[in-house]
Amino acid sequence: MAKTLRKTAEVRPGQYIGQTLNQVRHGHGKYLYDNTFFTYEGDWLEGVKHGKGKLSMRDGGYYDGDFVNGEITGKGERLWSNGNIYVGEFEQGELCGTGQMKYSDGRRYTGQWTGNKYEGKGTLHSGEGDIYTGHFHLHKRHGDGEQVWADGRHYEGGWVANKPHGHGTMKYADGSVYEGQYNHGLRQGQGTYTHVTGITYSGLWIKNEIPPEEFAAGMAFVGSTEVEIYQGESFSIELAVLHSSGNVMEGDTGRELEARVGLLSIPKGDKNSKIKNEIESSSVTFETPFGEVKAANIAAVSRKDPRLEEYEELSEKNESPEVSDEKDRTGSRAGYDYINLPTPTPTSPLQSTHCGHASWVNVCIPASRPVEPQNAFSGHDMIETVESEDEEGDLVEEAKPKAKKKGKNSPATTRKERSATPDDREKWKKEGPRAERDKDLLKYAAPGTYIIKISDVTKPTFFDNILQPIFMKVNILKIKKSSNKYLLPKSPVTNRRVEK
Repeated sequence: MAKTLRKTAEVRPGQYIGQTLNQVRHGHGKYLYDNTFFTYEGDWLEGVKHGKGKLSMRDGGYYDGDFVNGEITGKGERLWSNGNIYVGEFEQGELCGTGQMKYSDGRRYTGQWTGNKYEGKGTLHSGEGDIYTGHFHLHKRHGDGEQVWADGRHYEGGWVANKPHGHGTMKYADGSVYEGQYNHGLRQGQGTYTHVTGITYSGLWIKNEIPPEEFAAGMAFVGSTEVEIYQGESFSIELAVLHSSGNVMEGDTGRELEARVGLLSIPKGDKNSKIKNEIESSSVTFETPFGEVKAANIAAVSRKDPRLEEYEELSEKNESPEVSDEKDRTGSRAGYDYINLPTPTPTSPLQSTHCGHASWVNVCIPASRPVEPQNAFSGHDMIETVESEDEEGDLVEEAKPKAKKKGKNSPATTRKERSATPDDREKWKKEGPRAERDKDLLKYAAPGTYIIKISDVTKPTFFDNILQPIFMKVNILKIKKSSNKYLLPKSPVTNRRVEK
């Protein structure tokens, strides 16, 4: 039968107070070790710590839990003087089995241990928002695992010695994704990177980088870099993103491109249009290889050019339209049709590439700002247009100071008015004011030479791969008129030859 020794006011070094059996510590008791650093209070069995007990240290640390044959083995709680605390399984005094360690710096590990180290499956919280769940070896992330960083990155795949290794998938905070091979934390080998914009690269990686020769090398227009149109006509822009080999980068999807338009020059001695004054007075300019240009706009034309229908039908039959002579193709009066001009509508200057291509379809260059029919001459109140004949006998508009309003009985002030017959005056009355008849034409840019600049404005950039801008020249020719009709060539822009 165990006996309880007499308790004293204070336990001295090397002294035991508690139950005994045959003068051996047995049962519950308290013992202060000779070095005074350790104090044990708990269960004893035949002179050794066995069962439940608490081993306290002089520096404030302790172990409270199971003992087997004098060793810390089983489940318990261990506190260190630095504030780290572990709750879980022990073996021979070491952290072994399943347990959770809370570090004083905010880190937390829950999982399997061997020899005081992370070993097996577990979850590690960094204390700064990073979380890893997966396999560990010798206290390091090793094997298959998933890491989520506080900055938004997310990796799932293989690990070796705390670094991604083998096959894995990394999702970046901006939405970009890499799937492929890693070598000690670096993208190395075969992999596919899908940029947040949609641009995709699939191929070889070397030390975390795409080889320079694998990047897109530039852009090129599909077709001519110079277009010749008449005022009021629409046209299309198509381009391709090219590899250094000259092949189309079919994986280039989502690259954002911007089309800017600028007025370079106007025909010498042209008296035609007031609209050009708006563009000429633009304070926004940008540089091109042809010189500085005045910024204009780009617009869309929703209605398809009716002349294209005939050409598409003939193309399907492998036939060509009948053309009387070369002048007919380049724009003589004989080769013109009556076309009602559609109204330009605002469109975005931005387009994204798809499989290495981008296009602006059925676009035109409008006046710098929309002109409403009821205020067709807004901003030009001191200018009007009158009809005169040019050297070819065609009707043109001539800008001149606006005449003062005439009273009911005021005499005619122009040659045309003075020579007008009653039938002429009746015709003018039915046709309406010239400004009303020309309201559609006045919404288009005036004749001149315009430059279209296509720039790579992708944000964020694809590995700092920014393509150099390319330029297209658009020559707008003066449209011919007859009465209140507009005359355009029978051949559409896509089938017309540019005269050099």
